[in-house]
Amino acid sequence: MLDTDALRSFLAIVDSGSFTRAAERVAKTQSAVSMQMRRLEERLGRPLFVKDGRGVRLSADGETLAPYAREMLRIEAAALAAVSGEALAGRVTLGMPDDFADWLMADVAKDFSRRHPLVELSMTCDNSSTLAARVAARELDLAVVTLSAEVEERGKRIEIIGAQPLHWVASRRHSTHERRPLPLALDGPACPWRQEALAALDQAAVPWRMALASRSRAAILPLVESGLAVTVLPPGSIRGDLRALDETSGLPALPDARVGLTIAAGPSHEAKALAQSIRAVAQASMTGKAEAA
Repeated sequence: MLDTDALRSFLAIVDSGSFTRAAERVAKTQSAVSMQMRRLEERLGRPLFVKDGRGVRLSADGETLAPYAREMLRIEAAALAAVSGEALAGRVTLGMPDDFADWLMADVAKDFSRRHPLVELSMTCDNSSTLAARVAARELDLAVVTLSAEVEERGKRIEIIGAQPLHWVASRRHSTHERRPLPLALDGPACPWRQEALAALDQAAVPWRMALASRSRAAILPLVESGLAVTVLPPGSIRGDLRALDETSGLPALPDARVGLTIAAGPSHEAKALAQSIRAVAQASMTGKAEAA
């Protein structure tokens, strides 16, 4: 028999990429999670993790176990909910900007679906201002947004759940940030990150030009990776051929982006449960450190 509590910790490591963040998610100490993993490996007789630099990554056997573990926990949760008669089984709609997809959307969906397997979760991406207005109009149950004066004006019941540092981001293979006017690839005029970036450049008297204005990350990132523009991203979205520019780049510092949660009036039990998952995952994502046992 496999210990489902240990499988829960195992999947928390898989989803968060860190023993430290996994421990926070399952409300255990890091040493307790490490002990669970050692016992699980002993039970299976196979290593689930292998060393990867200063951290660890899943072994081939760990990759094999993960989908089975998810299905076992889904069935366990469904059985407990059905027998107890307290199952949440409705539908809930969530809005989230495209910029949050990399570091928040997948983890929220996994956490909520594991806890409430009978609830249908529908997710949509749009800019923060539009999402806040749609929640206020009760077209969406709740939304995660980047706070700005416009968002706070159009939305209601906005709760601050954290802050994300913003970085100027350029290609690892080019010195695009040294060009003047500085070529930029940013979201549309309603984007709070764009507004903060342009205000910082203007205040620092750094000339700029808009190489691309698009609401599509799929359009912006290739342009930046090819060295044709600079953009603005939080740490969780910087990957591949992208690099965060430091204070030696000659570009002004950017303020943190405040992240808010807005919930429609008269929320359902399903919406309240999803809000709890969002708070927990966002806190772990924004405060946790990528450490391993």
